[in-house]
Amino acid sequence: MFITDDDYSVLVRTEIKNILLENYSETKIKAAEQMGISQVKNYLSGKYDVEKIFSKTGDERNSHIVMIVLDCSLYHLYTPIPRKMPDIRAQRYQDAIDWLKLAAKGENTADLPPITDDSGNSMIDIKITSKYPAETNRW
Repeated sequence: MFITDDDYSVLVRTEIKNILLENYSETKIKAAEQMGISQVKNYLSGKYDVEKIFSKTGDERNSHIVMIVLDCSLYHLYTPIPRKMPDIRAQRYQDAIDWLKLAAKGENTADLPPITDDSGNSMIDIKITSKYPAETNRW
């Protein structure tokens, strides 16, 4: 698994248990983690090798991606009970989404493995252009 129990601090784990109360289960946490991972993969898959990113374990993982997945996962755990969601949770989720959008557009730098072709060449900076100027044809 990409996310481990050690990634959650004691405070956050207690926070989750207090929120979910009697409905707390590892299954809910794992489902929220999978949602967070899928969300990150969907944003990054156009420019970065998400299989390499999420196949790493332990200290090999990118700590920023771990943080973003945790922020997304915690947000998804709060979704059924929005009135109990702390402002910091919503803000951290929005910050994570904003960063993912910029990374998907290539407008920020991310220390992540780029998508490569069969020869191992990076495909991030490939741009499709034409020698012909763009025209607007209105019929």
